[in-house]
Amino acid sequence: MLAVICAGPGWVILAGIQQIIGSFLSANTAVALGLQKATIPAAMFENAFSMVFGSPLTSLTIATFLVLLSQMKINATNAYSGSLSWSNFFSRTLHFHPGRVIWLIFQVIVGLLIMEVGIIDALNTVLGFYSNVAVAWIGAVFADIIINKRILKIGPTYIEFKRAHLYNFNPVGFGSMIIASVLSLATYFGVFGAGLKPYSAFISLLLAIVLTPVIAILTRGKYYIARDSSAYFSNNNVKQHHEIKCVSCGNHYETHDLAFCPFHEGAICSMCCSLESTCHDMCKTQDQEDKSIEKNKYRKTNLKTYI
Repeated sequence: MLAVICAGPGWVILAGIQQIIGSFLSANTAVALGLQKATIPAAMFENAFSMVFGSPLTSLTIATFLVLLSQMKINATNAYSGSLSWSNFFSRTLHFHPGRVIWLIFQVIVGLLIMEVGIIDALNTVLGFYSNVAVAWIGAVFADIIINKRILKIGPTYIEFKRAHLYNFNPVGFGSMIIASVLSLATYFGVFGAGLKPYSAFISLLLAIVLTPVIAILTRGKYYIARDSSAYFSNNNVKQHHEIKCVSCGNHYETHDLAFCPFHEGAICSMCCSLESTCHDMCKTQDQEDKSIEKNKYRKTNLKTYI
């Protein structure tokens, strides 16, 4: 529980400390070197360490090392998560992707290009654009968890994350986020007049919170869960916390991170399921799923061999 809190909402504490330190360094740099250099990380580090060590060479060396280290960390994280996101997106939409290695290289190239074009100079515009989408996403998530699941009792009480159990498109969350994002961005760019432009983020949040339960009521929550694997696990007498071998990668996982895959004819982990591009989501065709479950029920070698 402590690990979940620290890695989840507890991260805000660490981020808050970082924001305070960053604001202090920026303000100190603005006073010492001017406003133009107050937003440049290398200038902030160099100014701070020059006050500590008093040697320009030492402060410049440490500042360069920290900037390079932070960029490596950021790009390594983005390369990992980006390659997974690209693979997941193309697997779901086009049922094809060239592999995570290709997307890894692509993501690294994108990161290098962003650094080379000087993203810091356009950071305010980029963040202003992105904030409207991010706020719409947060508003949709909030409304879905609090209003839909808790108050209106629409959809499952838990948050499903496995591709095999989800529709490719759920208009409740994604639809409300897209509508709120488009209208808020139009407001941000002055389509509805200069008076509303400063309130684009608030409009994004309000629309997402309102649209999410409205769309959930209109769709009656039918697009939350496409299927489940409970019949497969119950037929094989698998308990909830048993660890089972994934038929794709061979690693062991608990049942809540697994789904029944008729394409592989066995239990598959959520990661392998997300990256599978050749199955064409056959698990969501009910007759295929029923046949595969029935076939597995009477196989001589059942799921117990993987436990």
